[in-house]
Amino acid sequence: MEHFSNPIARLSDGHTTVPSQDSRIMRVMDLMSRVESVVSVTAPLRDAAALVRGMDAAVLVVGLSHQPMGLITEAALSEVAGKHPEQWEKKRCAALLGAAPQPLGPEDPIEAVLARYRVSGAQPLLVLDRDEAVGIIYPDPVFSWCLTQPSAVFDALGLGRDPR
Repeated sequence: MEHFSNPIARLSDGHTTVPSQDSRIMRVMDLMSRVESVVSVTAPLRDAAALVRGMDAAVLVVGLSHQPMGLITEAALSEVAGKHPEQWEKKRCAALLGAAPQPLGPEDPIEAVLARYRVSGAQPLLVLDRDEAVGIIYPDPVFSWCLTQPSAVFDALGLGRDPR
C-alpha cells in the first residue's frame, strides 16, 4: 500500500481546477487528477478501503510487475461489503477488477469521457500514457466543464435535450 503526494495545485476536494473556457479543445489532461494512491492486486481489500475516501475517490491497482490494472472506488468497496459483510476485507484487490472500461489517454477530448459515461455511467476513469498511469479523471470536474459549454456540444454527441 503506497500513498503519493500530488505535485499539482488541487482544490480541497482533491480535483484539479477547471481551466477557463477558451477556443482550444479541452483534453482529459486538462481535467484529470494525479494518481495519489496505489495498491497491489494481491493486497486485501481492507488496504484499498484505507486509501479510498469519498464517493468520487479511486485507488490505482497495479499488477505484480507494477503495471496499471484498473481502479477501485469506494462505491465498488461498498458493494462488495454489502454482498460479503463477514469476509470482504480479506478478499484480494484482484476480486474487484472485472471488465474495466478501456483507459483514456491524456490527449483524448473530454467528449470521449462523456461518451464513456453515456455507456457505463459516470465513474472515475484511468488515464494512461502508453502503459503508465498518469491520472484519474473524476466525474465532478467533467460535469463542471459541461456547465460552461453551449448545448450544441451535447447535441453533437447525442447527449442534448430529448426533443419529445
